[in-house]
Amino acid sequence: MIRESIGPWTAYRERFGLSPDDEIDLHFGSRDPHKRYREVMQEVEELVRDSLHKAQANDRRYIMYIHGRSTSRRGAMTARSVVRGFMRSKEATPFIERSKCVQHETVFVAKIKPLAT
Repeated sequence: MIRESIGPWTAYRERFGLSPDDEIDLHFGSRDPHKRYREVMQEVEELVRDSLHKAQANDRRYIMYIHGRSTSRRGAMTARSVVRGFMRSKEATPFIERSKCVQHETVFVAKIKPLAT
């Protein structure tokens, strides 16, 4: 079960000993107007998957995804919903320890599962 938390998300930097390399900011700014929104969200999922794999391979303890608050209607696909959905999926299981992850309204902090030695 993923823990939920409130308060200033910036406090997680110190709490979890995060470096700038441990943060993934999903605010990309203007996007290519010729790219479909669903493609952009697929790229977010790929970024999440790849960054978890890289964090695990590099013995990182935590990684934080800065996705922002949801500004869309319920059920709409956003970077926030993509991150949360992936973290609940079976595909994330080899990479994270769910009980030690933190879900905040503006960020998600993933506890990286160490590689088996």
